[in-house]
Amino acid sequence: MANVPRFILGLTMAVLLPNFVVSFSTKTKIDTSTDQSALQALKAHVVTDPQKILETNWSITTSVCNWAGVTCGSQHQRVIALNLSNMLLTGTLPPQIGNLSFLTSLNLMNNSFHGSLPIQLANLHRLRFIELGENYFYEEIPSWFGSFPELQYLSLSANKFTGQIPSDMFERLPKLQSLNLGMNNLSGKIPIDLLKCKELQFINLESNRLEGILPEEIGNLTKLRSLHLDNNRIQGEIGDLLNLEQLTMSNNGLLRHPPTMYNLTRLRILDLSRNHLSGPIPFDFPSLLNLEQLNISFNMFGGSIPSTISNLTRLTILDTFTNYLSGEIPSDMFERLSKLQVLDLVSAWIPTSIPMSLFKCKELQIMNLVDCGFEGILPKEIGNLTMLRSLDLTYNEIEGNGKLLDAVLVFYCLFQSVG
Repeated sequence: MANVPRFILGLTMAVLLPNFVVSFSTKTKIDTSTDQSALQALKAHVVTDPQKILETNWSITTSVCNWAGVTCGSQHQRVIALNLSNMLLTGTLPPQIGNLSFLTSLNLMNNSFHGSLPIQLANLHRLRFIELGENYFYEEIPSWFGSFPELQYLSLSANKFTGQIPSDMFERLPKLQSLNLGMNNLSGKIPIDLLKCKELQFINLESNRLEGILPEEIGNLTKLRSLHLDNNRIQGEIGDLLNLEQLTMSNNGLLRHPPTMYNLTRLRILDLSRNHLSGPIPFDFPSLLNLEQLNISFNMFGGSIPSTISNLTRLTILDTFTNYLSGEIPSDMFERLSKLQVLDLVSAWIPTSIPMSLFKCKELQIMNLVDCGFEGILPKEIGNLTMLRSLDLTYNEIEGNGKLLDAVLVFYCLFQSVG
């Protein structure tokens, strides 16, 4: 669940950056001393610069518009974007950064900035893009993040923020499309005011200590496409999120039955792994025809694999690892799931021979059938799986055709040693 934010970053930058035009025109003398002083203060607060980018490039003898990571506007030549991502910088943010009054994009991702965020950042009312992920900022998330009425993208992921998510900041973020607060140490409940941001398309709150019931107002987010709540203690119904494409709620302590999702017809990724879900697999698979990845591993589902799973003809990953499934595999399951790349049926008790239709899944790369009760001879048709990289048949009663099995295992070992 940690790579989903880089994809959104790239998508958002593609939307925002075409509006940023660099100009080095000298026809009109323009005073950029305020921006230069602010950036010089930032440079002074950087204690390590292993690539010597700021040390060698940020020189007062050249225009700030020529400095690495700096973008200026075409008319006023004021700094409108600051991108210092992936520079391995260590330091703190000075209050003078709040003097970059024309700034619309701030990206400090993947550095080692630490300390608290200066309140002067609230002066940057033009900001549309804020990426502070993968640093060491701490204390509570300031409520003054609501000072950016133009903000579309906000990421504070993978920091050390604590406390509750401030509720009142979302009332003043009407244009927010992407919110990433994952991998911090946040607690409390999801604020209802967050769900008033009707433009939200992406929410990531994974790996915090959030708890409580997911507010039913979640259904008001009609544009929401990705919702990531993994590694919290959140429960409740998902609502009629007709545009939702990704839903991950692994390791949330979900009990008994999963949340209803009959109307999530556009859902592509569903991860409910590592919960305490029990009973028969209850999903309405005819309504989830666009599913590409299904992970219900490490739960307590029982009964047989439902025949409706054969309707998921776009499925590439099917993971039921460590449940209590038993019975026969639906007769047409593998014939229709021809796009499978990963199949994990560990501990699904299916006392029969390996279905021949399984070897029609020509795109299989990983096949984990440990302790499934399979018996008989390993079919020669396994040779049809030319993309297979990993095969585990441990704790079954597969016998015969030893040379073929040895060849498969040798191929697997060679692949592992190379890859």
